[in-house]
Amino acid sequence: MSIAEGTPEATRREGVLPPPPGGAHPLPRLRSYLIALVLAVLLPAMAFAAAASWAALRRQDAAAEARLLDTARALAAAVDSQIAGQIAALEVLAAAPAEDPLADPDAFRARAATTAAIFGGWVAVYTRGGGQVLNTQRPPGAPLPGHGGASGPGGGGVAIEQAFATGRPVVTGVAVGRVSRRLAAYIFVPVRHEGVIRHVLGMPLLPERLARILAGQAAAGRGAAALTDSNGVFVARSRDQDQVIGQRRPQRSEPLPGDSGVLRGRSLPDGSRIRTAYHSLATAPGWHAWVNEPEASFQEARRGPMLALAGGGLLALVIGMASAAALSRRLLRPVESLAAWAGEVAEEPGRGRALPPPVPATTQEFERLRAAITAAEAALRRVQRIGRVGGFEVDLRPGHRLRSLRSAEYVGIHGASGPEETHQDWVRRLHPEDRERAERAFFAAVADGAGSDYEQEYRILGPQGGVRWIYARGEIERDPQGRAIRMVGAHVDVTALKSAEAALRDSEERLRLALEAAQLGAWEVDLASGKARRTPRALAIFGFGPEARTDTYPSWRDRVHPADRKRLAEAVDALRLGEAETYRLEYRFQRPDGQWIWVESHGRAVGRDPLTGLPTRLIGTTQDITDRKQAEERQEVLVHELDHRAKNTLAVVQAALRLTPRGNATTFARAVEGRVNALARLHTLLARNRWAGATLRDVAEDALAPFLGPGSPAVTVQFDGPELMLGSAAVQALSMTLHELASNAARHGALAKAGGRVAVAWDLSDTATLHLAWREEGGAQQDASAEGQGFGSALITATVTRQLGGRIETVWDSAGLRWEAWLPLDRLVPGEQGGPPAWWTIPAGTGGPAEPAAQG
Repeated sequence: MSIAEGTPEATRREGVLPPPPGGAHPLPRLRSYLIALVLAVLLPAMAFAAAASWAALRRQDAAAEARLLDTARALAAAVDSQIAGQIAALEVLAAAPAEDPLADPDAFRARAATTAAIFGGWVAVYTRGGGQVLNTQRPPGAPLPGHGGASGPGGGGVAIEQAFATGRPVVTGVAVGRVSRRLAAYIFVPVRHEGVIRHVLGMPLLPERLARILAGQAAAGRGAAALTDSNGVFVARSRDQDQVIGQRRPQRSEPLPGDSGVLRGRSLPDGSRIRTAYHSLATAPGWHAWVNEPEASFQEARRGPMLALAGGGLLALVIGMASAAALSRRLLRPVESLAAWAGEVAEEPGRGRALPPPVPATTQEFERLRAAITAAEAALRRVQRIGRVGGFEVDLRPGHRLRSLRSAEYVGIHGASGPEETHQDWVRRLHPEDRERAERAFFAAVADGAGSDYEQEYRILGPQGGVRWIYARGEIERDPQGRAIRMVGAHVDVTALKSAEAALRDSEERLRLALEAAQLGAWEVDLASGKARRTPRALAIFGFGPEARTDTYPSWRDRVHPADRKRLAEAVDALRLGEAETYRLEYRFQRPDGQWIWVESHGRAVGRDPLTGLPTRLIGTTQDITDRKQAEERQEVLVHELDHRAKNTLAVVQAALRLTPRGNATTFARAVEGRVNALARLHTLLARNRWAGATLRDVAEDALAPFLGPGSPAVTVQFDGPELMLGSAAVQALSMTLHELASNAARHGALAKAGGRVAVAWDLSDTATLHLAWREEGGAQQDASAEGQGFGSALITATVTRQLGGRIETVWDSAGLRWEAWLPLDRLVPGEQGGPPAWWTIPAGTGGPAEPAAQG
């Protein structure tokens, strides 16, 4: 394939139109000859005759279609009568005995067989679900099908259930019976006994019987009559029934236009063109009677009038042409000369004369035609020069070696040396990276049997080494065998466009990299349509896939948190109405997976409507700031918690100093130090979990750890209970409670001497209560009542009952102390915020603030 290119020399040469030949008298106008020719040819008469004949033919067609439609109505009435008769027979059979028809099955079978014989079929009795209990085709006692229905589009037992449900007769579509194994439609009639439908009678509509009705009612001719059910399946046909029975009519793209009408199509058996009239049945919803006639019948009816019209028109045409021949002779000379010139240009592209030959013209119109051709050629060259479009023409005929001719603009674009070149000249100018591809595309376009279009882009090397981009487009002319004989087309210098595209791609790539580096998603919204475009990063932030890249803004806006939606709408409306140029907004957004995220959005109005001056588009960026927001929230919670805990700690220290007995300085210091250390360990535990709470096991182990280290008696401590996460307030309360219990055990309980045992156990006694038990064995035998209720006991009681809302039971038995508490879970779980420690408000008489010298 070659791109030897050029345009005919006729499109390259510019000249000046010579003065028109002739004397002083003006040339006759072409209109004068045309008037004489029209008067000579009897076109008005022919047109009138043709119109009249056409109207008559249309009336004839309409009358034939009306007769066809009347036949379809008659067929529908006949089939309706047959179906109504069978329905009436079944209703009589169903109503014959007042009792249950199966009370005397032999008598009922005899009556059913008689009814079935009248219509040439059989009668069956069905129960709900489609099971048969009687069928006149089978002898008494023979097995019958169970639940179900006939097979096929009209089967499945649906019609039987419909008869049970509605209490009305039902006509089904075509189906294959389970007993008869025959293709037929069915009529089902409900049988009432004492006002209740207990059975359904069924009888077939046999195709052969319906075919006889169609054959008897159809009009004589080459057409046929047919019957279809509600599924469009052929039930019967007056001719060739075996070829179509059970087949579905070809599907229409739209429903039938009414209860009756005339359609055009093709015959299902042989595919011949037909006209078909149809009419719907009254007794069987969805059923239609059809009658057709071959289109050939209508054509034969039109043939006589058309032959007469053609004969008369031909005679008039011959007379008119004979008269016009004499008048047109003077027109032929310039026309033939112009045709000869065009043939010369076509035979030798680029070598013919650039202008039409100056043959003496016989009319002013021919002279203006020659002038117009000359002006058009000059205008074409000017347009090519301005648009840097070069024309080319390639001779693809065998033996011409792909010789090409080129326009002056083509030569200028390519930097070639002349108007002619070979295929090899063009190939040498191609850029090395594009050479193989461009040449292969050219040969593929001109291959035998290929299309008529040629289009591609490639680079060329100029004489000085510069690179230029060329867009080539051409049209290929082919002979009757599909062989290419000529290509005519144009080259456009698109170097500037390619440079701009490359610069745009570089700019877009830099922007994309910058957005990705900043983890920003970009978007654009058309304010008129609501359509939006989003970058992949923006879609990822919002949790959507590529399919949502252009989802409308309103559907996107509906996922904004209700508390933030108004602020976003106000910001967007301000830009839309020209009240603001930009906005910055932080709002929450629900992703498709249900997760709420925080985003920061920056938007700007761009583009202006020339009429209103209002913005037409919004562009902006979006950044996921969920991590930042969560960090800010955690920091705020942490600051609040630290403030709260610091105040609590100071209050605890103050209370411990005021309420710890002062009788002995050493005992006082040890007690205060123990409680302060317990608070310190508590804070360490909470800080380790970022103040989110701790498990009950960790709290218990932490509270007893100081009493189990080196130097302590060899005791056994057990922890037993399910994993339970406590809130920070509950951690503090239970930690101080367990510390006081452990302190008491270390002074005069199970932790005071070797061999002691302490068991800390907990369980969920129900879904709302935690049961916590402290059990000591092997300690000193002492009744707590003998010592009174000191600060530790008061602290435990106030913490459990007031702060945690629980209750306590304390028992000293032979083994040692048994302490139990029942605590509501809703006061313990994370998220519940406790108030100040309960021992801030220990009532008077219990060693609280009102009695700073209380014993404990």
